[in-house]
Amino acid sequence: MEKQFFMVYAEGQGAPTYKHENEQAASKEAERLAEKLGVNTTVLQAVKMVAPKDITKRVKTYADACAVLGIEPMNETVLAKLGFTKDEIAYRKLKTIAEALNEGWRPDWANSNEYKYWPWFVYNPASAGFSCAYTHRTASNAGATVGSRLCYKTRELATYAGRQFEGLYNDFLLIKK
Repeated sequence: MEKQFFMVYAEGQGAPTYKHENEQAASKEAERLAEKLGVNTTVLQAVKMVAPKDITKRVKTYADACAVLGIEPMNETVLAKLGFTKDEIAYRKLKTIAEALNEGWRPDWANSNEYKYWPWFVYNPASAGFSCAYTHRTASNAGATVGSRLCYKTRELATYAGRQFEGLYNDFLLIKK
């Protein structure tokens, strides 16, 4: 069941914009506005919230991704005090964003016929973009072009994530002073 909320509408003032957690708080605000503005006010109860179907319309920020997943955003101040670096915090944010954008899809690494996509960055000193990390001639000769938790189910989602969250990817991929 969705969490209900209440809003106050004051005649002639446009659409209500503030959500109240309970009817008492909304009623108190309605009374305050009625006195202040000298107009009739109405307490509205949300019966159903309708979100856009397109996930890219719902996830524009890290906080949006948390809301879609029903989790609390990280407290970056506390994490920094615990010794987490900017790139570690960015990675955790990007994992949350990828999970939200993929809407439950998880890559099947045993299936080589399943495409998996990730943003590809070209280094640009003006914007501090990053292209790719690759290890070569190590004992295992492993390619490290993308973290498996940061891939997307479609090319469009990968492109969107790379553009919309470019700053976070830069924080994650680049060593900055």
